[in-house]
Amino acid sequence: MNVSTNQSRGRFEAVCSHLFAASTVLFLLGGAVIVICQIVLMVVGKGLMAMDVAEAVGPYAFGVSSIAGLLAFVLTYFHKGASRDGED
Repeated sequence: MNVSTNQSRGRFEAVCSHLFAASTVLFLLGGAVIVICQIVLMVVGKGLMAMDVAEAVGPYAFGVSSIAGLLAFVLTYFHKGASRDGED
């Protein structure tokens, strides 16, 4: 492999890694928004509104979690030769 291929692979891995981190944070925040809003709305007796929050935010949170999952899958290919914890 020549140097430019290694550099482009390193850049691609870095981009995937940053996108994975960002999408993971976004889907965790989306999930937290759903849960916290539902808890608050249930406590104040607005159960139907709690369902509306899940319907409004859910598709975005689930979509971003799918992106995070796909990026995690892609990132496993960069670490095929690396040793795993507990293995020598």
